[in-house]
Amino acid sequence: MSSSSKPNFFGRAWNRARGKSDVERICKKVFDDLADEKTELLHIDSLHVATLMVYNSINKQLGSPHKDPPCLKIIGEKVEEYRAKEGIAFTEFQEMILKWVEKDLRLVLVNKAGFAIMAAPLFAVTAKSAGRQVPRVGDAVDKVPTPLIAAAFSIGLLFLQDVWLWRQRD
Repeated sequence: MSSSSKPNFFGRAWNRARGKSDVERICKKVFDDLADEKTELLHIDSLHVATLMVYNSINKQLGSPHKDPPCLKIIGEKVEEYRAKEGIAFTEFQEMILKWVEKDLRLVLVNKAGFAIMAAPLFAVTAKSAGRQVPRVGDAVDKVPTPLIAAAFSIGLLFLQDVWLWRQRD
């Protein structure tokens, strides 16, 4: 892995962990469903419906508290802002949605990490006591510190949550 691709890799991993990649994918699907095929623009009058569809998908797919869409006043202000234009391009639509959900994306990561940190010690102690009962492995299990096992479980649980969400989407 080259040094220039490392920040790119970690940036993508960070975006995926906090759910930004999921929101981008949802925006693309909603935009493709509602945009005019000829102009490839979202009609201004469809902005409210598109926003509701994005938030509905986000609430179904991201495992965290319910996220409320922006109020009708905020969406109305955006409609008036774009009224002079022919429509809304995908990049503008995606940036607008990402700006609105930014505070919620922090909660997604906090909830994932909180679950992993709270559940990992229980799994570590259970795995260690089960390992002690296995012949020829029990002595080796006793030598591994429980906090090390808990850390491994924390990391594993963070990744498993992403796998579970990916399978749930299909």
